[in-house]
Amino acid sequence: MIEHSHKLTRLFVEIMTDPGIGPAVRHWLHYSNLASSFFKQYNSALKIKKEYENSIINTLLQRNMQHATIQISNGQITIQSRKEPVQLSLTQVEKLIGGYYKQRGGKDETKDVMLFIKANRGYNVTNSLKQTSVAPPKNGLLQ
Repeated sequence: MIEHSHKLTRLFVEIMTDPGIGPAVRHWLHYSNLASSFFKQYNSALKIKKEYENSIINTLLQRNMQHATIQISNGQITIQSRKEPVQLSLTQVEKLIGGYYKQRGGKDETKDVMLFIKANRGYNVTNSLKQTSVAPPKNGLLQ
């Protein structure tokens, strides 16, 4: 067991000191952590922005001012209504196909269509790195 641990440690040292992989792994970790940090900040900023947006819209609607134009230093702000399509999950597609057959009348082939879609949708396989946290080894030895 200890000999195996030493082999793993030696292999790890060889990989990390390789001029191609070692720096690449360190840079990947750095940018992975940086991206994670930016993503958390981005989501936090979007959440706060949405809260202010809802507050402004609610205030304008309560005052019956939904067509108001708010002048700001570099433009203006108005309430905008937009239609956003619902995400098409397989469950949503199944409901829509079922509705189609119900409206059209006749035999409902929803289950057959969904089985065909699920069997033939295909997949894209890509390789990526996955970072996991590992507890420090006991007594300095790899387990």
